[in-house]
Order: sequence, then C-alpha cells, then structure tokens
Amino acid sequence: MSQPQQRQGSSRDYVYDIVKKNILSLKLEPGTMISEKEISDKLEVSRTPTREAFIKLAEEDLIVIYPQKGSFISLIDIDQVEEARFVRENMEVAVLKIACETFTERDVVEMEALLAEQRIYSGHNNYEKMHELDELFHETIFNKCHKQRTWSVIQQMLAHYKRFRNLLLAVYFDWETIIAQHTRIVESIRLRDPIMAEQELRQHVKSRFEKAELLEKYPNYFKKTEASSSITLS
Repeated sequence: MSQPQQRQGSSRDYVYDIVKKNILSLKLEPGTMISEKEISDKLEVSRTPTREAFIKLAEEDLIVIYPQKGSFISLIDIDQVEEARFVRENMEVAVLKIACETFTERDVVEMEALLAEQRIYSGHNNYEKMHELDELFHETIFNKCHKQRTWSVIQQMLAHYKRFRNLLLAVYFDWETIIAQHTRIVESIRLRDPIMAEQELRQHVKSRFEKAELLEKYPNYFKKTEASSSITLS
C-alpha cells in the first residue's frame, strides 16, 4: 500500500487519506479483507484513529464492516457508477457553458498548459500521473468558474465511478483520444461556443465500453447487479 511522503493533519485524516487513495487506485482490491491492526502497524498510528478512519470510509461505502467478522473493501456497484456518471456529465455541461462566457485568454492558456503536461506524461506511460492530470483538467474548469463546492459535492458520490474508471483505463487506456477530446473542449471555450462545448463534453463522457470483459476478467470485484451491459467513461 502506497503512502504519502509526509504526514499532515490529524492521525485519522492521515489514515483515511492513505487508505482511500489505495482503494480508489485499486491497490486495495474490492472484496479483500482489511485489518485495523495491520493498517495501524503499517502507518505507525494507534488503533483509535484507524478505527475512526474505517468508520468514515464505511460511510462513503468504500469499506463494509461486519461485526464479529471484519472489514472488507466494498465491491464496485455498477448502479452507483452510472448514477455518478450521469450527475457529473450534466453538471459539467452546465459549468462549461459558464466557462464559454467567462474564461479569459489567461484562463485558456492555463488550460492549454495542463494539456501540454498531459502530453508529456502520456509519452512516458506514467498512467498514475495521467489519472491525476485528467482529474485536474476537469476540476480546474469548475474552479475557474467559481464552482468549487459543486465539484466537492460531485466528488462525494464518485467513489465507485473512480474505481471502475481506473480499472477500465488500465485495460482499455487510450490517452491520445482523451487528450484530443480535452483539446477540443478547450478550443470550444476559446471560441466561446457552448454548443460545441456541450457536444465535445458529451462525446467525451459517452465513449462507450462493453463491461462484459471486465466482469468476466474481474468477477470478484463487482457487486451483483441488473445494470445494462455497457457503461460510460469520462
């Protein structure tokens, strides 16, 4: 399990941040048991903040705690993935319209700098960094439109979505296409064209992938569901 280089904030937040990061990145695999004692020993903190962190993660449906049995990383729920994608797509379309009206030339240049950084890391096959930069691209648009709280609210329901996306990109990664889509989104903002922006964003998030292969390859990662045989990604 990866750890940040230095501890910041309370011990509970320290444990929470590390465990959550490892769950979302799938370094802690869905369905596996997770021990308070092992985490406490590894991170060199007491059991109390670790227990508090586990409770917080359970509230976010990332850990399932069974009394007398133990704690387990939650399985990925496809229904939650699709609902989170729906909310993010429609909120981001609304924010892009604001960006087309309010972005300055400096804002556009800063977005282009993010694109340049994405191209650099794409060439080095640094997938973890690319995931980070992909998220930063979308977050920056929200921040520049003064919708930071909206972004924070959306993040609260993206846990299952992010795990599915990370698993999907590990199997079907196509960063060239993703960067090209980001580039067209920035161009639509530069042209102050909200119709183009919406079209590009919806195309970006509706790149479709059959999930059957993932379900077949990682059957123990997913909660049993009646969801459809395809899913979308942004």
